Amino acid sequence: MSPEDLFESDDTAAYMEQVRREIADEVRRRRAAGDFPPSFERRLDEIFARFTPAGTDDGQFAETLKLADRSAYFDVKVPIGSRRTVKGAARYVLWHAEAWFVNYVVTQLNRFSSGVMQVLHLLDERLSVLEKDMAVVLPPLFGDAEVLSPAADPTPYLEILCEEIASRGPAGLRVLHAECGSGALVTALCDAGVDAYGIDPGSIDADEAARAGLDVRRDEVLGHLESVPVEALGSLVLSGCVDRMPVVDRRRLVRQAESVVAPGGAVVIVGTMPSAWEETAGPVAADLAPGRPFYPETWVHLLAGVGLAEIGVQLDPPSGEPRSFAVVARKPAARSSKAAVAGAADRR
Repeated sequence: MSPEDLFESDDTAAYMEQVRREIADEVRRRRAAGDFPPSFERRLDEIFARFTPAGTDDGQFAETLKLADRSAYFDVKVPIGSRRTVKGAARYVLWHAEAWFVNYVVTQLNRFSSGVMQVLHLLDERLSVLEKDMAVVLPPLFGDAEVLSPAADPTPYLEILCEEIASRGPAGLRVLHAECGSGALVTALCDAGVDAYGIDPGSIDADEAARAGLDVRRDEVLGHLESVPVEALGSLVLSGCVDRMPVVDRRRLVRQAESVVAPGGAVVIVGTMPSAWEETAGPVAADLAPGRPFYPETWVHLLAGVGLAEIGVQLDPPSGEPRSFAVVARKPAARSSKAAVAGAADRR
């Protein structure tokens, strides 16, 4: 039977399995006979690893860790070749003369490498557990195909927000609307004489607002706020992301908002009522969202927890079953040094 006929037959899998068994048996036999010393196999593994780059998936990581395990042992017996030659005999004499010193050093190195590999295996186990937990808490996104729930419409609050920000906020500082959508609030603030800009993760409405000439940038909210200097914003309006963020990220968002807003500035949360959110978002976006909206009372609690004051809630509609809300908080103005000293003395 020719090789072509063999591989075209139905017994191909059985034949290949037989070949693998024969190769494995031959390796075991020759290893037991001493034809393949451990140092020789380690050198083969190192050569193979050099020309076969490791990937990032779990299987290749495990194989790389196994290779590191095999390479972590330092062999004190160096190859000297045949002792029948002058060169081999000289190497043998030199090795025996230095063996006491080399053996001591190699023993210490082997203990150290063994400890390091144990730590790596423990880290691998802990990271594997963490990855499983994070896969449950943070399901993977689908890139451009990810469905985002629509943000609450800030239009019913334009008048009151412009008054809170333009009239009472600190002058000379920029105002940010995070997840600005169509830029309606940015436009209203600019018309009121406020230097305002917006960021958005990349919705169609935001792209159209940028093409229309508004200062609207494509950016992620938390990442952008972490790049803003402390107390660099006059006021901050947050919408959209506040309805779908995980709880941990919302806590980070509130702390970061308090940090970037200057004293006297406003922090505004424009959100959707939980009772109306699922209908607004739709079943797909609601199921894929990592979080659900908070009630305005929850936002009041979080904003007060970071030191913001004068917190008020606006509902739309004011009477009946509200579908959205705006929570307005203000960062207390910095006290004078004399007042701060007096306050510290009172606390004592």
